[in-house]
Amino acid sequence: MKIATAVIILHILIHFGSGQVSVSFLDPDCGVSISGSSTMSARIVQGQVADMFANPWMALISSSTMCGGSLITNRFVLSAAHCRSNSYTVVYLGEFDRSTITDCSTTACMPNAIGIPVDAQIAHPRYVHHSQNDIALFRLATPVQYSAYIKPICLLTNYNPLAHISWLSAIGWGTTEHGVPSNVLKTATLTQVDRSYCSATYGSVVDMSHICAGDPFSHTCMGDSGGPIFATLPIGSTSRVVQMGIVSYGDSECRRWEVYTNVMHHMNWILEVVRQGGPQAPQRPLPPQGSYYPGMPLVDFQF
Repeated sequence: MKIATAVIILHILIHFGSGQVSVSFLDPDCGVSISGSSTMSARIVQGQVADMFANPWMALISSSTMCGGSLITNRFVLSAAHCRSNSYTVVYLGEFDRSTITDCSTTACMPNAIGIPVDAQIAHPRYVHHSQNDIALFRLATPVQYSAYIKPICLLTNYNPLAHISWLSAIGWGTTEHGVPSNVLKTATLTQVDRSYCSATYGSVVDMSHICAGDPFSHTCMGDSGGPIFATLPIGSTSRVVQMGIVSYGDSECRRWEVYTNVMHHMNWILEVVRQGGPQAPQRPLPPQGSYYPGMPLVDFQF
C-alpha cells in the first residue's frame, strides 16, 4: 500500500528586518494555536510549565522509551532517530498532563488525548549514532484529524531563517531538577551559540547539520529527546511557530550546551519521505488495541 501524501506549497512573505522573503510550508495549516486564557508560569529550574493550549503539534512517543516528537503532517511525526524502538510504539497527540485523563485550566478543558499506533519508523539513511543525522519520521497507522488541539508545526521548505534567530524555545516532558520526568509539558528558552562551543564541550564534530544552544538556568534533558525546538516568526499577516531543530544529545547532568539536529539541513530528505509516504508495508506489527492510561510508567532513554 503506497500512501500518497501531498506536500502543499503555499507562498507567503516572511519579514526579516526590512527585507521580505517568499516562503513555502510543508503543510499550510501549521504553526498557529488557540491562546490559553490561563497561562501557568510558575518558574522552576528546568523551565516553566507550558501554556496548555499553545503546542497542538507536540507528540508524546511511547514504547519501551519515552520521547517527544512534533506532528508535521496528518500522517507523520518528526523525532530523533535514537528514539526508535523495536517495541510497540504509540504516538499520543493532544496531551498536556500525563497524570490525568482530562487536562483543564481554570477556565477550559482540552479533549482527551488520542493515541495512534506507529506502523513505520524511518531513520535518516546515514544515521548510525546520535552524533550525526539523528532524525527520523514516525508514520502514523491512520491519519489524524486536525483540530484546535491537534495540528502540525510549520516546516519551511524553501528558506532557512536559522542564521537570523538568536532565541529558540523547547518543550517536553523530560527529566526535571527532581530527577524524574515531568507529568506536565514544560518549556524552556534557549540561546543559539556558535557550534564551536558544542564541539569543544563534547569533542565531536558539530557542524551545519546541528544547532548548538542552551541556557544557564533551564535545559533540555533525558526524556526530551526527539522534541522540537522552534521559533515564532512573523509570516504574512500572522505569527507562526516554525520548527528549527530536534532535541538530540547533551551532557549526562543536563547543565551545559546541548546539541540539536538541524531540521532545515535535512529538509530534502523529509520532503522525499513524506511525498513517497514511507515504506509500502508496515515495518513493525501494530500495538494491540487498548486504552491509554495517562501517567503510565515509561522507561527513559539515554540522553
